[in-house]
Amino acid sequence: MKNLFKISLCAMGVMFSSGVMAATGTGHAQVELTNPLTVANIANVNFGTIAIDPAAGAQTVSMAAGTVTCPATYVCSGTTNPGNLLVTGAPSTGITIDVTGSTATLSDGSGNSLTFVPYFAPGVFTLPATLAANGTIQTGVSGTIDFAGTEVAGTYNTTNAGGSGYTITVNY
Repeated sequence: MKNLFKISLCAMGVMFSSGVMAATGTGHAQVELTNPLTVANIANVNFGTIAIDPAAGAQTVSMAAGTVTCPATYVCSGTTNPGNLLVTGAPSTGITIDVTGSTATLSDGSGNSLTFVPYFAPGVFTLPATLAANGTIQTGVSGTIDFAGTEVAGTYNTTNAGGSGYTITVNY
């Protein structure tokens, strides 16, 4: 048994001595930094003035590229314009931008509200998009407002008490 133990130790010594050769190398790392994306609201969506007809019941008013489409029983007038967003980031870089699933609450400040559903109007903004050489792109936002026909007259917007803006998501 003693001899077997000595042979085993010798064999282990041979095994360990062959692994004594070591090598070193150099690893490398990389990171690319880019400009953070920012979104600024340049102009609010403005549907102008809408006279609703309570007898008509629920109706939808929509806007595409600043042009408001009013139901036959409503009267739409005044100055209208799509919203305007400015996205800033890394020059000449592709982005995705989305408002899908987002809504805004337009409030009269007295507890009455409407829901605005934003979208990028066809022909106004093509996705995916590429930021310009100066790192910016502007886009128009349009959308819809559903009316029950029972709303109280007033000025409804996202900045009145009870109002909230819609969410824009931008990614590289």
